[in-house]
Amino acid sequence: MDTEDKVKSKDNKTYWLDRMTELDAAQDKRNNAFDKAMRKQYHALEESISKDIASYYQKYGKDDVIEYRKLVLSLTESERNLLYKDYDAFFARNPKYAHLIPTRESIYKLNRLEGLQLSTRMQMVELGAFEQEGLEKLLQEAYENGYLSTMKGLDSASSFFNVNNEAMAKTLNEKWTTGANFSDRIWENKEKLINTLNNEIRDGIIRGDSYQKMNMTLRKRTEVGAFESMRLTVTESSFVTNQANKQAFMDAGIERYEISAVLDKRTSQTCEHLDGQQFKFEDAKVGSNFPPFHPWCRTTIFGIEND
Repeated sequence: MDTEDKVKSKDNKTYWLDRMTELDAAQDKRNNAFDKAMRKQYHALEESISKDIASYYQKYGKDDVIEYRKLVLSLTESERNLLYKDYDAFFARNPKYAHLIPTRESIYKLNRLEGLQLSTRMQMVELGAFEQEGLEKLLQEAYENGYLSTMKGLDSASSFFNVNNEAMAKTLNEKWTTGANFSDRIWENKEKLINTLNNEIRDGIIRGDSYQKMNMTLRKRTEVGAFESMRLTVTESSFVTNQANKQAFMDAGIERYEISAVLDKRTSQTCEHLDGQQFKFEDAKVGSNFPPFHPWCRTTIFGIEND
């Protein structure tokens, strides 16, 4: 490569790094806005479950301790009717998520503790529905912005280009890590949080925990849930944006790409090692030679113009 070619190569790299930096910064703003909305939902969930628990302490507690034996008694008719009402309202709002909660008929067999656990499950599923719909929209925007931004920056791109909706849907639904896609991971996280909360509420009652201690446990668990939602948002948007960039470069006939890591004190050893390395798009494998390489990954790629 002569001096002129080296200058062109350097200018091309700088150009694409600047474009990718701008693209990532814009996506970060959208991710943060969604995180803010999710944390608001988690806070509302925490307050709602806290009120349910406070009601149980008031009805079945004595000296700020709930008598466990009172919670293993069957629901009274009035308690059961109230739960039926909540169940029907949930079903009316979320018909496509009704399979994630027990059948209506099962309510008749529940005791008081199980009634509280069902109420918690319904509220958690509603939170999951909010995240499912919001994150899917966010990822669609990430794909569209990534693809269109890259195509607009290519001299070799066709004058007429648009997002292929089929390719976008395939990317969003791809089970690219641990055999799960973004939707699977949302519901895995929610199921884990539901089980953890219900078990800790039960165990806390058995131990004789006070309402204040129970509320502290609830707060800590919802904070973990919000953190996991943000991690999922950042990681999935990284995957989708990089896949959109890859599709744009390949549609323009570009065959190779270079990995570009953000080099600072947070950079993983994997990303630092791969920074600047080049591969063929046809050989790209997420997690091995194509980002993201891990949760929270900030590494991107850019195409290398063909000789």
